[in-house]
Amino acid sequence: NSVLQTNEVAASDGNKGSFYQPFATIDWAIGQCSAQDNNVIIVREGYTETIIAASGITCDVAGIYIVGTGQGSNRPTITFGTSTAASIVVSAANVTIKNIVGLAGIDGLTNPFHIQAAGCTLDIEWQDASSTVEAARAILTTTAANNLNIDLKYVGFPAGNAAVNAIRLVGADNALINIDAYGIFSTSIIEFLTTACTNVTI
Repeated sequence: NSVLQTNEVAASDGNKGSFYQPFATIDWAIGQCSAQDNNVIIVREGYTETIIAASGITCDVAGIYIVGTGQGSNRPTITFGTSTAASIVVSAANVTIKNIVGLAGIDGLTNPFHIQAAGCTLDIEWQDASSTVEAARAILTTTAANNLNIDLKYVGFPAGNAAVNAIRLVGADNALINIDAYGIFSTSIIEFLTTACTNVTI
């Protein structure tokens, strides 16, 4: 937050990672976690970050829980820009990301949330910036993304032309998807591509 509380210091990756001494970045916080140790990363309301390249944040520790605080426009917001490959990669199993807003910062983003592991849960909102700054999709999986749970609100533009799908599933088995999508998608809201998916409930 811009206004520091009593005894609170400015966010820095050199801090302890406590409420009064918070880390500055999500990726650094992930690196301080241990696999399957029930680690929870709390992302405070008002937090903003811009990802400019592929794997800008890599969720590579199994079993972590990343949760944003706040409501509406106060929720943590991550902007994906500069490169159309800018992304958060989930490469470890059983990762949860909740109450985070993703925002298009460049037209034609290909895979801002890239799920590459099993047992993951996403409860997020995606926002295209305008009818000329849109993602091709919000979520892309690999064939490893089995036992997947997605709760996605996609806020797009009916006058846009870059959105292909909101979610592209590539060989994801045992998926449960709840989606609220607004906008226009050239293929479909949810697309199955390349490798067959089984037991998907939408």
